[in-house]
Amino acid sequence: MADKDHIAKLIELGDDLASLKHAQEIAAQALKAAGEPPFPKNGCAATLSALLKLAGIDVPMTLGAGKLAHILGGQISSRGWAHIPVGEQQPGDVGVTFDFGGVPGADHVYLVLHTVTTDHMIIADNQAPEPHLRYASGKGGKTPTDYFLRAS
Repeated sequence: MADKDHIAKLIELGDDLASLKHAQEIAAQALKAAGEPPFPKNGCAATLSALLKLAGIDVPMTLGAGKLAHILGGQISSRGWAHIPVGEQQPGDVGVTFDFGGVPGADHVYLVLHTVTTDHMIIADNQAPEPHLRYASGKGGKTPTDYFLRAS
């Protein structure tokens, strides 16, 4: 099965409070085992890795937004997810943000569950125990989204 065949399940898991909590618990355990700061700090890639795996997409537990973005849609040895411009995102896409003031590379990844407008989305990540609002533009004090990845 191709990754895109698992996207409906991925959205279902991200939208379900118990499943999202389970993925966040898996992420917390992975961070602890790696000696990283406690969840939710830096837990976005671990949370998304857990959701992807639970949905049937065979990705390793990955710590680091940039590493996971590369695994999904990097130029070499990736799963071949397509890069989608901001404004064309749809449920099941993975948002990738960059904070150019810190460590180089992606600093956050999240799962789009619902699009309300081209900017306003409901997402799942490590930053809340339930699906929550995020703007692709960064409105509300978040890092703007640089691009989206879509399973192909």
